[in-house]
Amino acid sequence: MRSPKKKRKLPKTLSQVRTTMMNELDKISELPGHIMDQILSRLPIKDAVRTSILSRKWRYKWSSVPQLVFDDQCTSTGGVPIQTIIDKVLLLHTGPIQKFMLSHQGMCASSDIDHWILHLCRVSVNEIILDIWQGQYYKIPTSLFKCQDLIHLELYRCLVKIPSTFEGFKILESLDLQVVELSPDELEALISRCPLLKRLTLRGLDGIKQINVEVGNLEWLEVEGALQDVAFGVMNRLKSVKIDFSDNIGDKCGPGDANSTNLHKLFQNLPKIETLEFENYSLKYLAIGNVPQTPPNDLIHLKYLFSCIDFNSTEEILTVMCLIRSSPKLKHVDFRPQNRAKDQQTSTIGTMADFWEDHRASCLEQVQVISMDGFSGSEPELEFIKFLLTSSPNLQKMTIRPESTSGEGKLLRELLRSRRASTQAEVIFI
Repeated sequence: MRSPKKKRKLPKTLSQVRTTMMNELDKISELPGHIMDQILSRLPIKDAVRTSILSRKWRYKWSSVPQLVFDDQCTSTGGVPIQTIIDKVLLLHTGPIQKFMLSHQGMCASSDIDHWILHLCRVSVNEIILDIWQGQYYKIPTSLFKCQDLIHLELYRCLVKIPSTFEGFKILESLDLQVVELSPDELEALISRCPLLKRLTLRGLDGIKQINVEVGNLEWLEVEGALQDVAFGVMNRLKSVKIDFSDNIGDKCGPGDANSTNLHKLFQNLPKIETLEFENYSLKYLAIGNVPQTPPNDLIHLKYLFSCIDFNSTEEILTVMCLIRSSPKLKHVDFRPQNRAKDQQTSTIGTMADFWEDHRASCLEQVQVISMDGFSGSEPELEFIKFLLTSSPNLQKMTIRPESTSGEGKLLRELLRSRRASTQAEVIFI
């Protein structure tokens, strides 16, 4: 027979309660320093600083927190300006700084930021994020280019001038420039002087119409803006590319040689691509020139393809088909209709119907999953979906997200009656 469980004795006085609480607190205080840093780093900086009132042992524990994040959570009930808070934190901080992030909506470009960056360049800092939400662009001081321990750099609404003495960020692995003003030569100089760069994001760069990228170690790339041309050097490690020509390029760009194509130019040096995403007018850019049957090299590693597409454009459809046929490992394909004028939509239906009839014998054996987002139910879109159903013998699932629910039932019935090359293909409307 088990002995009765002993009841825990509860403290009877306020003094005993306080002692019990302090004993529990001391257990946390005795944790290893790196674990304490992890705990404090997960708190907003204002809460981390408040731990200084817990006890004498905790008074300066926050001062060695390696991640300093000053965002909209960093506010003061006493109305203390964000600049004053940052000044005091940096003044009292000890040890290396892994991350310094300034992303406060009340923060404008000012000389205060110059002082903080000067301080950072004198200590070991691995990551700097500067998001200037309002006012004029912030001009990056030359002191930032002396931060040789940087692994990640992210700038938003900044003006960048590369100093002549800048020799590069030798260990930088990630660079993110969004709504940044700099010249094409400065952009190329900055990228080329980061030999270990693995991730690169370029979005909305003022005045940049052409982008040339060649970084031997690059693995992930996102390029977005009012661009006219993109060129890639030899990048044998690049696995993921997202391109977004945000403006209608019209006839403003493209190869001068009639025998050349943007498709050939883009893929001649990208042998290991696994993921491709073409937003807005990017596919229109690729379709400029005589669309070939295949790219210069088969995309033997490509597994995922996303594309905005004008289903009235024979050139864009041929370009997508070229990419799919040249990708033996491609399993998942996503499409989003690119909006065009309604009067254009009715002018090419006859031509597109002939096109689909000519390509009925095409076979897309490798494709297993297809998604269509923003499906409007136009005849060219419907013909395209029917073509995919009849040309994909190993298709497992097709997901369609209509632009509206109007007429959804009729479209679904028509697709369910369509012939399918795959007996296991499932068509889902969401």
